[in-house]
Amino acid sequence: MTLSFVAVLAASAFAFLFGLGGLGFLGPDEPRYAEVAREMFATGDYISTRLCGCLWFEKPALLYWMSAAGYHLFGVSEFSARLPSALSATLTVALLYFVVRRSGFSRLAVTATLVLGTSGLFIAYARVVAQDMILTASMTAALLAAYRWTRTSGRARTTCWLAIFLFAGLAVLAKGLVGIVLVLAISGAYFFLAGRLGSIRWREALIGCVVFLAVAGTWYGPVILRHGWPFIEEFFVRHHFERYATNEFGHPQPVYFFLLVAIAGAAPWSPFLIPAVGRLRLLKPSSSSRDLLLGLAWIWTALPLLFFSFSESKLPGYILPISPALAIIIGAELERVWNADRARTLRIAMWMTALVVIAIGVAFIVFIDRESVSLSEWGTLLCGLPLALGVLSAGSLAVGKGRGFIASSAGVVLSVILGAVILLFPTLRDEVSLKPLSLQAAAALRPGEKIGFYLKKEFAPVFYSEGRVLCEHRRGTTFYALHQDMLADALESEPTLIIITDSHWVAGLQGDQRFTTEHIAAQGDALALRVGLRK
Repeated sequence: MTLSFVAVLAASAFAFLFGLGGLGFLGPDEPRYAEVAREMFATGDYISTRLCGCLWFEKPALLYWMSAAGYHLFGVSEFSARLPSALSATLTVALLYFVVRRSGFSRLAVTATLVLGTSGLFIAYARVVAQDMILTASMTAALLAAYRWTRTSGRARTTCWLAIFLFAGLAVLAKGLVGIVLVLAISGAYFFLAGRLGSIRWREALIGCVVFLAVAGTWYGPVILRHGWPFIEEFFVRHHFERYATNEFGHPQPVYFFLLVAIAGAAPWSPFLIPAVGRLRLLKPSSSSRDLLLGLAWIWTALPLLFFSFSESKLPGYILPISPALAIIIGAELERVWNADRARTLRIAMWMTALVVIAIGVAFIVFIDRESVSLSEWGTLLCGLPLALGVLSAGSLAVGKGRGFIASSAGVVLSVILGAVILLFPTLRDEVSLKPLSLQAAAALRPGEKIGFYLKKEFAPVFYSEGRVLCEHRRGTTFYALHQDMLADALESEPTLIIITDSHWVAGLQGDQRFTTEHIAAQGDALALRVGLRK
């Protein structure tokens, strides 16, 4: 274990883990996934995935199992629920370093893992409850095993072959069929590039299938036996084929969306894609193991981009699995910087990156000021640290210190995380999550009473009320009233509900003589009201 590996792994672990539980759950997905895991943990049923008591077959079980394990170890919390993503990201960095270094490219191992551990999109998904990082870790392990399979022989070759299918099985447990589709497509194209596709024996293929089915079947077998066609229809038909082919789930984006996400997600290192693309024509995979690794990285980048760009439903996390491939590609350009290469396009990329990290430092100061954060003397220093490191990055370039440029640019990212957790999280805690309102609403619940939603789709109460949210069993989702008649219909079977709504809609409710209302709590424009029908 080299000092450089320890430094890169420590920096990455800091980026992924520091302040991991400092904010309440964000967006619609985090609280729902965390709650499914909590209900598994509470009931001991690790096969049927439920949300607020309703069967909920949107995603497979691996994330829920891992979050439930976190609950066992550390208690039910945001930190425990997010820990699987953070650990998966850390293991991905470590695995990338190990395989690249084992292949004989020690300097590339350092630069590629440094890029991966400090890339914006990768850090973002390492810090949230989502399946995407676990899928990325599983696919990375499978594809790096595919690379090693073409570079080894004997028992090591057999081990790599089995690892491809073992991790492909985990990828399917992480996020469904996309795991095996992408692993087979990328590895198949890579084997063709490496001239090894024809050397796969039928017995190897059969053994691989058995390993894959044994791993994936740990959940898919029992859940299909227990729930049959309703599971198949909901999980495979709706959340695979309809999600890809239709806009039923409401995430339309232009065909170039993922290309933009990939470029922006690699920030602050994105400018190095310019020289990387320029050097693509120089690759000769048939004669160089290094070029073969870069060839795999380009295939690994291109096929998911192409596949997801034609999906009718597009979310940024879909493209996360290409992050390790982009790290290899960009890392190869940073290695040239390390070696004092002064090619014109490389110098352009270096100065563009220096401008990016300086802009990040300026933006951090502006954001701190906009949020009116009260700063102590140490806080002021911390606020200015990203900009100082950004200037140091540019200064290192000016005097020809490539390693200083790389280190200070990475330092900008880490210092932003440090400053955000210490300075911004206490201020943003009540702005970005409805955790405070949800906890107040949950504390006010009477025995048997539940929470519902009226013209405000929020999901934080799903977790913070421990699943005590009204569920529509027919639709398999939480109750969301679009108009007052829907609310009245729900109250025919529920004596009262605490509803989460917006202040704009309160007058309409109070003006409707069918309802009684009682104020419970407020957070910004969001309100919690107890609503019942007049006798």
